[in-house]
Amino acid sequence: MRVDVHAHYFPELYLAMLDDFRGPSDLTAAARKSRGGGTEPEIEARLAAMDAAGVDVQLLSAAPLTPYFPDSWQALGAARVANAAYGDLLTAHPGRFRALAALPLPNGLAAADELGRAMDELGFLGAAVTTTVLGRPLDDPEFVPLFEALELRGAVLLLHTPDGEDAPRAGEEPDLTPYPDIRLVTTGAVPPSRPLGPRHHHAVPDADALRRAAVTFGPERLLFGSGFPYGTEAADHALVPDANVRELLGL
Repeated sequence: MRVDVHAHYFPELYLAMLDDFRGPSDLTAAARKSRGGGTEPEIEARLAAMDAAGVDVQLLSAAPLTPYFPDSWQALGAARVANAAYGDLLTAHPGRFRALAALPLPNGLAAADELGRAMDELGFLGAAVTTTVLGRPLDDPEFVPLFEALELRGAVLLLHTPDGEDAPRAGEEPDLTPYPDIRLVTTGAVPPSRPLGPRHHHAVPDADALRRAAVTFGPERLLFGSGFPYGTEAADHALVPDANVRELLGL
């Protein structure tokens, strides 16, 4: 089974809600111009691209277009709209997609509750977050309830670099050694500064990143992640052992 662990999905209702809450942005405009929306032609094109690249399953996430708002109700409303759309896509195309929840940060308690709902009711595998949340690092005490919930469930956590004003702090990965059962997936061309633990993997989009990460972590810690629709589905994922993702995701 070939799984692309780093694929984005941007349903229009979710993008509209982000624009309503924080104003239109270049990020949501770029998402609308991508192939990552939820119209029937976009989904058909996505499935065709997956088939052409030999990808059986995409693991979907919204990051870095995250529902982060100081207003907890706005954050929760946006997160639930995103997660509902992801759940609908999983139902419409069983076996082709799995999902990671969008979380209503910076409220750590609300994020932990939404994680549980998404995993228990929608069948999600975990969540995706960015390395900073409204300028705050992930080791902020406010986020402890979320990490405790991820640890308790042995959930998948995809750690994505942020866009916009938080982008300069993209390299600030959290220290997850207190949470050994979180199944971490890091993304991006630059590997994290800390060594990966036995349940931690790094997603690589192309051959150059693959070679660098293989030297740093070893091939047993590598996964294929295209960054779809921004990356290419035709990367050298054949060089990444399929057993890695089956072990990590339990597929």
